Amino acid sequence: MANERIVALSHQLRDSGVAVSVRSTKTATEVWDLFKYEKDMADMKTALKSVYIKDNNDEKKFDKVFEEIFVETDKTDKAKDRRELFEQYDDSNDDPSIHPEDIMGKPSQQDSDINIETMMPPDFDPTQLTKNKVHEKDLLKTDIGNINTFDERILDLCRKLGKKIANQRSTRRKRMESNNVDMPRTIRKNLKNGGKLIKLYNSKPVIRKNKHVFLSDVSGSCDWISSWFFAIIYGCQRSFDKITTYEFDNQLIETTHALNSESYFDSYQSITMQRMRRGMIHGTSDMARSFKQFNKNANLNHRSIVIILTDCRDWNGKREDGVLESAKYLKEIVKKSSKVMILNPESHKRWNTPTSCVRDYIDAGAEVHEIKNLENLSNFISKL
Repeated sequence: MANERIVALSHQLRDSGVAVSVRSTKTATEVWDLFKYEKDMADMKTALKSVYIKDNNDEKKFDKVFEEIFVETDKTDKAKDRRELFEQYDDSNDDPSIHPEDIMGKPSQQDSDINIETMMPPDFDPTQLTKNKVHEKDLLKTDIGNINTFDERILDLCRKLGKKIANQRSTRRKRMESNNVDMPRTIRKNLKNGGKLIKLYNSKPVIRKNKHVFLSDVSGSCDWISSWFFAIIYGCQRSFDKITTYEFDNQLIETTHALNSESYFDSYQSITMQRMRRGMIHGTSDMARSFKQFNKNANLNHRSIVIILTDCRDWNGKREDGVLESAKYLKEIVKKSSKVMILNPESHKRWNTPTSCVRDYIDAGAEVHEIKNLENLSNFISKL
């Protein structure tokens, strides 16, 4: 019979977003039976962590849940109070008649004579645990335009989306190299032969070797959205043949080198420092200047697919003969590239407002797609 604390541990970890299987719970129960007669809870924690944790990003979640289930905070607080009380009345160090060598050194950590199973109180109630369910489906459908604060749950979700997209693209590549027969297509193509399978057609999706260039608006109105966008791109960037990333507000910076880091936080910190050095913190967008620099610096050709994340609000945009300056530079980008796609986090009904330049960019030859939530964003990138 599985220990109820182990079952509760698996349940809480799963609700926190950690991938926990039935096999993990079974293995954790075996670990409990193996370590329950030990006297150091740290050994139990290390052993259980090796069972549950497959991703370093989940380690903090495990520590929090383990502390809630296996560590009695009341006892810890009482021990701390007794230790502080003892130190308060221990004035032996102030007495000159007592020599230091006559005092027995106090151990830094006193081992308990009680094993782990005995120290656990029998009246464990799983229903009293903190409810921390992460509703990923709700987060996926949350309007991305309303995400204006840092949320670690969304960051974890973006990592998962990145891995999911990478797996989908990897599957498409494997199918491209396989020799599996596409029977519906084979039958349909051979109808002209009276239904006889004279020629076989393999199941191979179309894979185009294109260069993907991502351009993110990091001005004040799109700062947090671009952060989630970067998290997804970081997760799936190894599944693209060639990828280049840029960010802009009133100027342009290239962030491709940051994708080479093994840690997302190291990559994001590197980009943040680069933004700070250039003064790109919650700035105002200047699309004309940024598009002009992008057209000059990005090595675009007929295989380049440009994906731009922006709300299409060119606040400083100037018009000459009715033509928006930034749209003029965007048209040059469209001519050089295979395709230019704009991902707009704003609702479609706001595209026709006076400050929106969606219509100008469509006239310049760009495709504009409404990306209202993370689910739309992940589906779009997975099809690239």
